[in-house]
Amino acid sequence: MKKIERVNCVLKGEIPDQIPMGFWLHFPKDIISKGVEAQVAAHLDFKDKTQTDILKIMNENEMRGNHKIEQLHEWKNIPKLSKTSKLITDQADILQRIVEANQEDCYLLGTVHGLIASLSHASGHSYSVSPALINDHYQRDPEAVMDGLKIIEENTQHVLEMTMNSGVQGIYYAALGGEKHKFNETFIQELLKPAESGLLKHAEERETISIFLHICKEDTILRNYQDYPCDVVNWAMHESSYSFDEARQIFGNKVYLGGFDDRSGALVDGSEQEIQEKLNKIHQEFKGNRYIIGADCTLPTDIPLAKLRHIHEYLQQ
Repeated sequence: MKKIERVNCVLKGEIPDQIPMGFWLHFPKDIISKGVEAQVAAHLDFKDKTQTDILKIMNENEMRGNHKIEQLHEWKNIPKLSKTSKLITDQADILQRIVEANQEDCYLLGTVHGLIASLSHASGHSYSVSPALINDHYQRDPEAVMDGLKIIEENTQHVLEMTMNSGVQGIYYAALGGEKHKFNETFIQELLKPAESGLLKHAEERETISIFLHICKEDTILRNYQDYPCDVVNWAMHESSYSFDEARQIFGNKVYLGGFDDRSGALVDGSEQEIQEKLNKIHQEFKGNRYIIGADCTLPTDIPLAKLRHIHEYLQQ
């Protein structure tokens, strides 16, 4: 069975020849700085060395601002993107080259950054600073922050359209902002959720495109994402207060991606035997559900790729 067929089997509720896997990481900064060709080559090398069933195509073309927003009126000055913006066309080039080289081998996911991630990038501040700034400005003048979020939503719509038209099988929507006590609850319920749900609803209308919902960061409130259109759910299981059964009560009969901790534990620090033992435990935990073996989030950039190849080999047994 081809890798792409294997993943499709799980998505359809059918029984694959083996459980598929999907792991990813951020490639080194020196590769990213070299541009499109180097990033394409890095993805294809990762694909070959790990034999992953799902290849997530990273998106380092972020909506980062060169100016740090400090004043309320500055949110409306976030740059607007078009279909021909370099940020869009460079990512489209990466996607299309990988699609062509893949030759329908791996199941391909195109990364779309969630609205909070891109709003934070556009603010010019790190995520350790931007939530407090957004909350403060929203409390002082909701319309000002809404102006910025609307621009980011429109920009993200361009990224989403480009990604869905590139030939990938699915989108990986990286949602951010649902952590406990991170953002104003009114902001989440009245602005963020409707905007993100609308974007994903648009993607859902493409019957040939699947939606992988990644809920980023630790200690998230999973119910914030209960109504997001998606086919697959992935979150930080190891840094969460939810048991798998509790999470399943929220998301129901979705496909679940994960099992391994992305920053410590068996996969990052353990031996081959410990990895295999952890894999056996994951099978038992997910038993009776549709699932894909993966990690909570991106793995360390320097993780030995042989570890992921070992998981591929274990899954074949």
